[in-house]
Amino acid sequence: MTIETYDQNIQTICDFAIKILKVDGLHFRPMRRKNNQVNTKYGYVLARTNLKTKLITIDIYTTKKRDAKKISSILRILCHEVAHHQKKPFRQRYKGKIINRQHYPEFYQQVNKNIKILASNTILKKYF
Repeated sequence: MTIETYDQNIQTICDFAIKILKVDGLHFRPMRRKNNQVNTKYGYVLARTNLKTKLITIDIYTTKKRDAKKISSILRILCHEVAHHQKKPFRQRYKGKIINRQHYPEFYQQVNKNIKILASNTILKKYF
C-alpha cells in the first residue's frame, strides 16, 4: 500500500467514524510533519484538537521509524479526541488555585463509550 492510498484510507475511515459518533461539525486531518524524523526528547504529540474550529489532527505514522500505525490505534486516539468535544474541559478550584480539568473520570467514561460504539459497528468491527 502506498503512502497516498494509506492516507486516503485513514481519511475515509476516520470521517466515517466521526459520523457514527454523531458529533456535528468535526473534521479530521492527518498530521503533517515537516521532516520524516521526530525529536522525542522533549515530548511527542500524538494528536491535537481545536475546540473552536472543531478540527482533529492525528499523527498517523509511528514515532521513530515513521511506519504506518495500525488503524485500531488511530481509531482509539480519535475516540479520545472526540470525547474532548463531547465532555468539554472546565475550570475548577483546586488547593486554592484555578485549574483546567481536561482529563477526568467522566471524560474517560465517554472515551470508553465511544470505543464501544465503534467496536459494535459492523464495518469498523474488523479493525478492533
